[in-house]
Amino acid sequence: MDVSVDPQGPSMKIILELQPEHFNKEENLTHSQFARLLWIPRISALYHTKANNIFPSSHLDQKTVSVFVRYQGATFSKQFWETLNSEQNQSICVTLTIAHIGKTSYMFQGDIVVPGNSTAVAQHYVQMVHVSTETRRPIPLPQWVTEKYRHLSKSSPPENMQPLTSWPNRVQKYCVTVAQRDIDVNQHTNQASYVKYVEEAISGGLRSGFYTVLGQITDPFIEKVGMLYRRETLLGDQLEILNWEDSAKPRKLFFSNLKKQQSCI
Repeated sequence: MDVSVDPQGPSMKIILELQPEHFNKEENLTHSQFARLLWIPRISALYHTKANNIFPSSHLDQKTVSVFVRYQGATFSKQFWETLNSEQNQSICVTLTIAHIGKTSYMFQGDIVVPGNSTAVAQHYVQMVHVSTETRRPIPLPQWVTEKYRHLSKSSPPENMQPLTSWPNRVQKYCVTVAQRDIDVNQHTNQASYVKYVEEAISGGLRSGFYTVLGQITDPFIEKVGMLYRRETLLGDQLEILNWEDSAKPRKLFFSNLKKQQSCI
């Protein structure tokens, strides 16, 4: 992994090497594995020595403060999925730039470039929240962050999404229990595991013929993803993933992750 930082951005560029385990048996990069890859630049922005005094979460007291993801999303060109396979493009370049500073959170946005192509084939964005390890509730960003990046508090935040508060009568249900392999350093379900649950739910829907629109697309690829995290899920929690189509919005799938009938994602 190669890391470079531009303090003026402030931005970070990371070269990530793709490994065989990132691909499925058809030699395609899966979205859940890509979600795990995207976590590496975010972790680097938190803890890499080159990020000290530049990124908002450097120098945190990890005994009292954790960093949670509130929202994340990405848009992909078809070229992204076509060019990334296990025999070509063994690395990707991921950039992170601070786009907005709030009271308890900040937003990253960035591009993804594959070797031999100077044009971004994907964009990603994520909202990071500082929380108390004791209460698991948001706390203010450090004073040095709000002072240093005061100008970014006046900028418009990147795209976000609103919670899904209702769903149609016809939904597919997929149930899963959070396993140890799904837990991250914050002792809650890793964001990539939620993507894996969605992939499994979609596979089940395709096999059962549940989808009326998606089932008719001969060469589907993921164009856009948005995930809003509302509540934590923990080891052993039993989750119910609802998913459905909306005839008014073809080619779009909706998901709601429920824990004891409460929406978590």
